[in-house]
Amino acid sequence: MTNLGKLSKGLLCASALSLFMGGNAFAAPLNLTPAGTNVQNTFTLDYQVSGVDQPTIDTGTSGTNTPTEFTVDRLIDLTVDSTADSNVAPGATGETLEFSVTNTGNDTQAYDLSLFDPTTDTFEATSLSVLYYVDDGDGIFDPDTGSGGTDGVGVPYVPGTTGPTADIAADGILWVVVTGDIPGTATDGQTDAIVLVADTLEPTTGSTPGAPVVADTGGNTLTGAAENVLGDGSGTAPADAANAGDHSATGTFIIAAADVSASKSVTVFLEDGVDAATCGTIPGTGDTDPLSIPGSCVEYVISATNAGTASATATAISISDFLPEELIFAGAVTSGFGGTPAPTLSTPAVGTDCTITTAPQTTCEVTLTGAELAPGATGTVTIRALVE
Repeated sequence: MTNLGKLSKGLLCASALSLFMGGNAFAAPLNLTPAGTNVQNTFTLDYQVSGVDQPTIDTGTSGTNTPTEFTVDRLIDLTVDSTADSNVAPGATGETLEFSVTNTGNDTQAYDLSLFDPTTDTFEATSLSVLYYVDDGDGIFDPDTGSGGTDGVGVPYVPGTTGPTADIAADGILWVVVTGDIPGTATDGQTDAIVLVADTLEPTTGSTPGAPVVADTGGNTLTGAAENVLGDGSGTAPADAANAGDHSATGTFIIAAADVSASKSVTVFLEDGVDAATCGTIPGTGDTDPLSIPGSCVEYVISATNAGTASATATAISISDFLPEELIFAGAVTSGFGGTPAPTLSTPAVGTDCTITTAPQTTCEVTLTGAELAPGATGTVTIRALVE
């Protein structure tokens, strides 16, 4: 597609319409005059000679001179916008980016959609698919999902294969949704930019799909058929260019992940001389340098931390610990974990002998479910048991 630096036929003198050339879009006035409109203008001139009125010079319909006229040309202009970037988790499926394609020209057009992949990405979403919706005129994206949406059901679109979209009237909007899956190997802060490019096509004629719009050349003709004038701006380089009938915008998948680490330690809390109930509830730090002999009270501490640099809260944390058969369960507590509702700590009864009677071990399981860790938070599960 090529440039043509005229908006309408017959602009032979200063006009209220300002054209911005040199790679910028035309300034789009409100309520654009439809392409092909014939604009006529008349005037009258009265004068006297020696105080005597002379015949009026009139360019009206009853006059002797022809009115001036010109035909408004077809302004090809569009704007592609991304509604928002999308924070996504590693391994997520069916994540979406939403775009709008607005016909800011003065005639009905169709569009060819394509996706452009910048080289600055640090991961790649997979299984990309595209749906488009024709806006119902309210300028709000409200697709029909079975709950009262009015923009209709999305039309599947395969870039490079499907061809023209539905015809979009001047000031109309085409909503485009790009869906993709996020690899589980993606890490916090990585990005994948998706550039949507819309190229203007002629509207559908009967059953014949519209062809790519090209600018008319060879000079301006004042009257007759409307000529094509490409007045679009530039979006995301190098995906499109100004005054080429196309435009683009970028939406980005941004990995917002937790960075969880965990460890487990064991210490001998008391050397001997206590029962399971006392082992599980006695406060303080216990004996100094005790030995792990039968009857000793041992303490396990499971610690989990979500790094302060993480972008997301770790949710649905589940911890499971099966105590070995050499122990008798004495008690367990948890601290530092969040969650709404509060996380659940499940334990065997105090004094349960952890001897394995059948495989796998099921008698001495300590579990924590429904826990959360915000960035920078640490949670612990402390378990005590007697050595048999």
